[in-house]
Amino acid sequence: MRVRVIFLGEDPRDPLQQAAASYLERAGRRFDAGLLPLAPARRGKGADDDRVRQAEAELLLRASEGCTRIALDAAGKGLGSSEQLAVRLEKLLARGKPVAFLLGGATGLHASVTTAADEVWSLSPLTFAHRLAVCVLAEQLYRAAEIA
Repeated sequence: MRVRVIFLGEDPRDPLQQAAASYLERAGRRFDAGLLPLAPARRGKGADDDRVRQAEAELLLRASEGCTRIALDAAGKGLGSSEQLAVRLEKLLARGKPVAFLLGGATGLHASVTTAADEVWSLSPLTFAHRLAVCVLAEQLYRAAEIA
């Protein structure tokens, strides 16, 4: 895969995950994009959210080794228009390395992910449920494939 959407919380029956997979499939060969779901860290009653985020960060960083890493965070750089996203993604892919989009779990991303990322982007200043963010990103990648 040249473009990987790496996220926590695999559930193949989830309609948002199904929609995201469909968008990436429809993007076709242009980006050779796919989902790479990871099992989230276990959360028990009274779980330490920072410790959970740190464990999930290790999974995300391991899964994205060798890729240009794009962390998605509400505090990241806004993408502007879909056309601008398409241009930016083409430039990143021209470097010859796969591009990995990293999305945190239910409690967000650990700071180590944004620090290790080559870039930090924001889909919106709004906070989205992580499964919805995966779907929105996949739709925008599909749109970028159609534009480019």
